Formats: sequence, C-alpha cells, structure tokens
Amino acid sequence: MFFDKEVILFDVDVKDKTDAETKLANHLRQAGVVTEQFKDAVLQRESNFPTGLQTETIGVAIPHTDADKVITPQIGFMRLKNPVTFNQMGDNAEISVSIIFMLALKKSDDQLTMLQKLMGLFQNKEAIDKLEKITSKDDFVTLMKEIGIEQ
Repeated sequence: MFFDKEVILFDVDVKDKTDAETKLANHLRQAGVVTEQFKDAVLQRESNFPTGLQTETIGVAIPHTDADKVITPQIGFMRLKNPVTFNQMGDNAEISVSIIFMLALKKSDDQLTMLQKLMGLFQNKEAIDKLEKITSKDDFVTLMKEIGIEQ
C-alpha cells in the first residue's frame, strides 16, 4: 500500500518548489517511512535531475531519491494551492507545477514501474481532472486504486 500512511495533502500554500518538496518530505519523515537524509537527498537530486513534467492539462513533478533513504515504501501526494515553478525533466524548461507525487520506494524496479504508472495517469485527462478537485483522502486512495497505482 503506497498511500497507507496517508501522506496526502490538498491545496497546500508554498513559496516555491523547495518549500513544496521540503514540506512533503517532512510529512513522509513524520510518517516514519524515510530517513532523516531523505529530504536533503531529494532536494539535491531535483537540482541535478529535474522531475517536472508538462502534461496536456497540468504541470506535475515526481521528486524522488535513492532507495537507501527509504524505510518503508510510500508515495506522498501534494496538490498545491497555487502552482510553483519546477524544471522539466529532459530539457530543463521552466514549467508551472500544481501536483507533486514524491516517491519513496525501496527498489529501483518499483521506481521504474511506478514512474510508468504515473505517466499513464498523467495522460488520463479525466483522472487529472479528478485530482484537481478531490478533497478527501479516501476518495484519493479510491481513485489511485481505480487507475492501478494503489493495490
């Protein structure tokens, strides 16, 4: 269960991408699923290998880091109150991001599989529309199950 610790945050007010990543990483740390080094490792990796992605309708980001910083596999979700600027993976272009999935996974195979599943989600306009409006953690987990991200 990647969302069983319920690190699911809606309409969070942040100053910038570093603030957003820090808040989400801190929630994962408070849930006891990542090490103390996780946050700094995510911030460092994001500066070297950006994870922003412009979809057809919305900007998303998928920050993550090495598995040795993870205690229990989990995914943190944050929908921002107002978009912030991330750099896009691949070309480093600045994009406006409103949704963040922070991966805390133990195996590189799991990371690759999850990235593929998330790419499928990002191409599903109906699911993205729901993510932009959803207000309950239960409804969020149900949606993740419906689209095959959560077991």
